[in-house]
Amino acid sequence: MIFIGRELALFLLLILLQLSISQPATACSQGMTWGMDISAVEQQLGVSLEGIDKASEQKLFEAHDLQIGRLPVSRLRLHFAETKGLQHLAYELDPEAMTEVLAGLRHRYGPPVSTTLDDSARGSKQQWIWHTGDDVITAISSGNQPFLLAYRPCRLDPNLL
Repeated sequence: MIFIGRELALFLLLILLQLSISQPATACSQGMTWGMDISAVEQQLGVSLEGIDKASEQKLFEAHDLQIGRLPVSRLRLHFAETKGLQHLAYELDPEAMTEVLAGLRHRYGPPVSTTLDDSARGSKQQWIWHTGDDVITAISSGNQPFLLAYRPCRLDPNLL
């Protein structure tokens, strides 16, 4: 009985230790973290980001012709908040990459928490959403438009629900 009590106490201590150590949340890919500044993201990606809207507090940047693994990315858009750093990012991929990307997300995070299909007169639009605990990942397919893969940090810990 004492042995079980010690194991339980050690298990609870390890959980408490893990919860008390704060680590930056890994954002999407490429070793980036939410809150990184622009220069750190440029260094991590190995590219220079081009400003889209420098006038507002919500700084938007983009990069072209990147890769996720061996998949070509036509455009990467990033949103930086003035004091909070990296807040959102979105990849534009060739529609042909959709199947492989969705399979990879399903393999890594399981089935999406939400799927939507809008089959209107303008063409079909599909959307998949994953909640990883650190990120909310949204994948969007709109006919022959680029396949979008968007990431933002989670605002709610699912363990609180």
